[in-house]
Amino acid sequence: MRASLRIVLLAIVVLVAVPSTGLAQKVVRKPVACPEQGFQFRPLDQFDAIPIDGKGSEEALKFALDQRSIVAYAFGNEESDEEVEEGRTSAKKRRKSILGTLKGYRGFTDKVGKNPAVDEEVEIEGLTAKHLRFDVDAGDLQYTIEVYSFPLKHADIHLVYFLTGELDRKWAKAIKQSAESFEVIERVVADEIDTSSRSFEDQLAWAEAEAAKVEGWRAIGTPSKRFVVLTNATKKAFIKEVLKRLEVSRDVYEQDFPPPADFNAVSVIRICKSREEFQRFSGARGGVAGYFSPMSVELVLYDNVETDRNSTYAVVSHEAFHQYCHFLFGQSEAHRWFDEGHGDYYGGMKIAGSRGKITPKMPSGLDRLSVIRDMVRMETYKPLSEHLYYNHSQWQSQGPSNVSCYAQSWSVIYMLRQGALRKVSRKVWKDEYADIIPNYVSTLNQGFQDAYKEIRDKRIERAEKKGVELDPSDLKINRFDLDPRQKQKIWDAAMEASWGQIDLDEFEADWALYIQKYLK
Repeated sequence: MRASLRIVLLAIVVLVAVPSTGLAQKVVRKPVACPEQGFQFRPLDQFDAIPIDGKGSEEALKFALDQRSIVAYAFGNEESDEEVEEGRTSAKKRRKSILGTLKGYRGFTDKVGKNPAVDEEVEIEGLTAKHLRFDVDAGDLQYTIEVYSFPLKHADIHLVYFLTGELDRKWAKAIKQSAESFEVIERVVADEIDTSSRSFEDQLAWAEAEAAKVEGWRAIGTPSKRFVVLTNATKKAFIKEVLKRLEVSRDVYEQDFPPPADFNAVSVIRICKSREEFQRFSGARGGVAGYFSPMSVELVLYDNVETDRNSTYAVVSHEAFHQYCHFLFGQSEAHRWFDEGHGDYYGGMKIAGSRGKITPKMPSGLDRLSVIRDMVRMETYKPLSEHLYYNHSQWQSQGPSNVSCYAQSWSVIYMLRQGALRKVSRKVWKDEYADIIPNYVSTLNQGFQDAYKEIRDKRIERAEKKGVELDPSDLKINRFDLDPRQKQKIWDAAMEASWGQIDLDEFEADWALYIQKYLK
């Protein structure tokens, strides 16, 4: 789902290049067009087109080569009634300055922005373009930014070239050739696809439109109409296995967390063909094998064929759980022990035919069983009175290793869910433990829904007093609209309704013994 653009229209293209690589600095022969913004230009060669990351950003075009990238951003306000003379500077009231965007670069301060190394006007294709150059020293990183700004009637288009190291003659020449290839073309605004209903038909139509923008990508709808996959992976067997795991995993989620009769949210899965492309697309740090974004509501992963595809399959089941709960519980936000503990619980799923079997063993690199055994044996785990109540940052940094938080939460969830299935010894299991997860879920979900309703009702009341008609989007409330104090109040109520109803010290003793003696 993509939010409509409501602020000033601005397209930015960022070219990242490292002069020391020895690559030829040339521009491509065939221009790359951005019809929605009405321009085309020839970027540097050897850059591969990749999709927009979709995490709430306003990028329009994106290319990459190793650590270098070309990114086009668009910030729009189609309702602006203010136009400027073509070829002249833009209206300050309606057009955003490029300097504000450049401040996102490390070391690009107000002082840097006010002191460009180059500040000149150049004539390109009948337009009076602005050329700026900034030399930035960010300590361990020195870089140059070249900016070419083109004022059009509907937008200022900015080509921003980012280069680490020294700007030598060859790179300067290539950038100049690229900028001078800028041309205005007929502007064709793409048809807007309403995906707010999250119906299968709408999501598939959106995915097909997205795939058409980037060579090599395609959209796949599953027969169950529960998933739409966007991918450029070429291995048919791999895609088939991922689709199968998605379907089987969803069956297991729905058994453990039954959806209402009218539940029809469709999950969008994006699968990159390689780790390199995944990192270019997402900007994720090394070691991240996949993620679910609550902003774009996409699950993003890649074909880890070079290391271990089983890790990709485990990530599918882990992250797809987050995606399922996002829709099932109305974008409620749970504690990490619940969220990540369940993700890893389903990550250990083995697929046999059309059924999923939960096991305590995850693929190499994702193993939690040996980690929690060592933690219990060495008594390096956190007391559950702390671990379960941690906020996100506390949970993530609790140590002693960077996966200990996952291992401890996984083991708690594994015991609770297996115990509810009568697969945990009565020597460490008490009947009241089976109520912990259901009570937590129901109280948490109701708390968020009540908070959403309160915010929605207040917006309606204020609008009625002012005689203002609200846009439907103004009544779509999610967890990002909540005051942190509201969320904490909901969390406290959910914990009291679940863990607050048992003797936590007794449970911790049972849990530790379960890890030592019974969890195999």
